[in-house]
Amino acid sequence: MVDVNNIDESFSNARDLGYTRLNYARVTAIAELGKYNERDIYKIQVQSNGKMSISLRSSDTTDEKVLDLSEYEEYLDNLKQQLDPEGYAAEKAEKEEAEQNLIEELAPGLTMKVYMVKNNKQVLIADSTADKDSEEYANLEALMSGEYKATKGDYYIEIGTTEDADKDADHPYAIQILQGTSYKHDYVMTQSDSEDTTNETISTTPMTTSSTSTTTTSISAAYAAQIQAVQDEGAANMLAAGYSNIASLTSDSSSSSAASKLFSTILSGSQSS
Repeated sequence: MVDVNNIDESFSNARDLGYTRLNYARVTAIAELGKYNERDIYKIQVQSNGKMSISLRSSDTTDEKVLDLSEYEEYLDNLKQQLDPEGYAAEKAEKEEAEQNLIEELAPGLTMKVYMVKNNKQVLIADSTADKDSEEYANLEALMSGEYKATKGDYYIEIGTTEDADKDADHPYAIQILQGTSYKHDYVMTQSDSEDTTNETISTTPMTTSSTSTTTTSISAAYAAQIQAVQDEGAANMLAAGYSNIASLTSDSSSSSAASKLFSTILSGSQSS
């Protein structure tokens, strides 16, 4: 499974993870985001109606828990609430905002969005960065807990980085999809680097420079070609109108023939330029 460059990252170029169905197949993809790879998009076909789970985990995380301070923290919170209610409310709000990204604990610095194809369009159904009261947030919670009631169809999963993540650092991760609670087949795929990551470069849309006596602007090559086509069409129409006027002013065949040759010469010169 080969990654594509940022400029080519789209639903149409999503890496195909195959399929999953109820209590049959678990699918895992191992990859890495970094300076030259800002996001990844995957596609998977869900072949059964039923509960589905999608988990995202960074390889930097750990399950080890050295000391449980939950009881002490609860006592401290109660004390803060009594002594400084305003400060406690502000601290609580800040904490809730920080915890809004559901996957922050298991995959710090990463985000996940899930789309389902409906009426031939990719529709966002779950988002780790969505508002806490939104349907997308609730759906992601359900997916992470394995309680999301999926329907048959194609799903897309987009992995990105948070706004405060180190864009120059590497962010290795693993994403796993399962329908049901068990599986007979376990498929694991590893994504290899894109050309940009290998070459340590970032591909961009080809640009061309348009200069005038007062300004210099950069436009895309496609847009430049469109402008040139319109200009050529306008020039051809103007020359054709000129030829008609010249032809109408000449009565004898020799003059008309000369005008025709003149028009052909001008037109061929305009097209060659």
